Amino acid sequence: MLLAGLCAHAFFVPVSIAGMQIALGVAAVGLLLSRTRPARSPLLWPVLTFVALAVVSDLISPFGPPTLAFATLWRAAIGYFIVFQGVQLLEEEDVPRLLAFAALGLALAAIAGLIQYRTGIDPVHALHLRADSRFVEAPGVPGRYGAMGFFTSRLSFGHDACVLLALLAGALATGALPRRWRIPVAVAVALGFAAVLLTFDRAGWLSLLAAALVLVALAPRARKLLLPLLAAAVLAAALAPGVRDRFRSSFDSHANGDRVFLWQRAREIIRDHPLAGIGFANYPRVCPAYYDRVDPAFPMRTWAHNSELDLLAELGPLGILAFLWVVIAAARALLLSRSKLATGALAAGVALLVIAQAHDVFYDTKVMYALWLSLALGTAAPRERPSATAGSAADRSRSGRTTAEGAAEG
Repeated sequence: MLLAGLCAHAFFVPVSIAGMQIALGVAAVGLLLSRTRPARSPLLWPVLTFVALAVVSDLISPFGPPTLAFATLWRAAIGYFIVFQGVQLLEEEDVPRLLAFAALGLALAAIAGLIQYRTGIDPVHALHLRADSRFVEAPGVPGRYGAMGFFTSRLSFGHDACVLLALLAGALATGALPRRWRIPVAVAVALGFAAVLLTFDRAGWLSLLAAALVLVALAPRARKLLLPLLAAAVLAAALAPGVRDRFRSSFDSHANGDRVFLWQRAREIIRDHPLAGIGFANYPRVCPAYYDRVDPAFPMRTWAHNSELDLLAELGPLGILAFLWVVIAAARALLLSRSKLATGALAAGVALLVIAQAHDVFYDTKVMYALWLSLALGTAAPRERPSATAGSAADRSRSGRTTAEGAAEG
């Protein structure tokens, strides 16, 4: 049950929020039935500290707490602890199966996204699993649509896919996958990369570049393969006019006036609530008053599109410190980990940090489940099956003791 739940969770992470949560519940039941003592997690205290600070900030907020669904947006972190504890109980050869299922889910979602680019079809609606059809026009490409996979947002799909792409590319670069699965996973990575391009998410593109640089730096054996592939990917993206123009707009202040507006309003909120902040996940409740003073018609009424500004506004300086503790603890655990997936998980974390500079990813549970899955696989160590050599040595040792004991009795 445990292995089935973890494999299903990995598969549904790029496919369905309901599926990934149900599968995680199945894995949790498997953990309970195992009746094993939990292993110590390197992220336990940093994550618990952040959660406690979030709860306290809502209790003391002058605006009162948000709805329960918003106040518990940190809940995706539960995924880390379930996967981390579960991997400890798996055999070493079981872990690549989780990656294979994640690659399969990513490939299916990517294929759906590639079809969406041309047709705008919503596969979930077509299967009568969603009442309304969801689609969005591709920015700067008339008559085409942004890839969303099975999600309702091209950004959620793109950010989720970027995290998994970094993890899977890291597994390929470091030889963490069995030979028979390398080609299928490589195909899934290629499909995922193409779909991310068609999300037209500029932060996602930059995040993949950052992840690739991490892999090049930490996986010396793969440099000869990664560098040409990276160059080919950049060239292919540059040859696509819509992608090229969209990427160029990343560095145009006029094209990003909406983010300038958001960041200015965030600084005003921070100025008015410099110590305790406004309360975790309260930003969407508080920001309209600040926006309306300048532009009542401004449409985006969520967060500041920069995770550090979000946390500083909601939790104050302590929130930034707690966040840094989680980041540093995760990086340290990955650098010291003996997991074969640690390098890919580190690249995944870097990718999401890059995205976080222009998006509110830490409030998007779909994306955070992908991150926590990556970090758990990178920091947990599965059980090692005793080798035949070690078993033979133990048998010889026991045989020797038996012979010596018999001689002593004689």
